[in-house]
Amino acid sequence: MGKLNFEIGRSYTFSKTFSESDVYLYAGIIGDFFPAHVNEIYCLSQPYKSRLVHGCLTFSLASTVSGKVAVESGHDMLAWGYDHIRFIKPVFFGDTITATYVITHLDEAKMLTTAECTMTNQHGEKVLSCIHYMKAIK
Repeated sequence: MGKLNFEIGRSYTFSKTFSESDVYLYAGIIGDFFPAHVNEIYCLSQPYKSRLVHGCLTFSLASTVSGKVAVESGHDMLAWGYDHIRFIKPVFFGDTITATYVITHLDEAKMLTTAECTMTNQHGEKVLSCIHYMKAIK
């Protein structure tokens, strides 16, 4: 099938500021109107005192940055799965999250890549981490 066009240790990034409209559109699409995401009055009585971005919306940046990696590689790639997803800190409306994707392993025989994906906020605090696998299909 050939050689994978990836370099172990190469890092890729994507950043996004999460707005109130991002959260409300996402809530409407998936039907998750849990008060911690959409009810400021409820949140005032909770530990963080403010609405939170859905964890899975934050996690979606892993897909965004991995797609960037796949396109740059020149391969036709499929997501092969995620492991060890950890929601470490809350993400608030207005936070700018940077997803950093680092290639950690290549399996040329199976045409698989492994990467660590870490998301940090504008203060440099880690908010989410995961391992991602992709497979070249041709």
